[in-house]
Amino acid sequence: MKSKSVLMLFLLCITFSVSAQMRHGSGFDIEKIRKEKAEFLKKEMDLTESEAKVFLPLEAEFMTKKYEVNRSARRETRELKRKENKTEADYKRITQLNLESEQKETQLQIEYYKKFAEVLSAQKIEKYRSADLKFKERMLQEHRKNNPGK
Repeated sequence: MKSKSVLMLFLLCITFSVSAQMRHGSGFDIEKIRKEKAEFLKKEMDLTESEAKVFLPLEAEFMTKKYEVNRSARRETRELKRKENKTEADYKRITQLNLESEQKETQLQIEYYKKFAEVLSAQKIEKYRSADLKFKERMLQEHRKNNPGK
């Protein structure tokens, strides 16, 4: 369970890092990545056209909200981690921010998985979970390939 949480947190950090780099003009095209993800999900989940029309905008909305939920925690955590002489209170705050962020994200996930269940079968929702993780792993591999040594 703990390693799964660590993996998810790591993948989220990578996702947010890629997103941040996109905003700073480092060569990433957010729209291109969103389109690639939509096509990837459609294929991996075996979505029909009608399912894709309803699900993919909902999934994009979920990803945007997930990013927004974590934005302030990421910002404050980054500032605390950059401090030269961190105190015990700084480390406690970092931990608190991460836990609160995970909790908010879990609530959002519950909310959206209920919405997903209105338009998809349980089997396709499970395929989504798997495909989403696969896509993040693929993005991480691409990032490593394009940025060796980082």
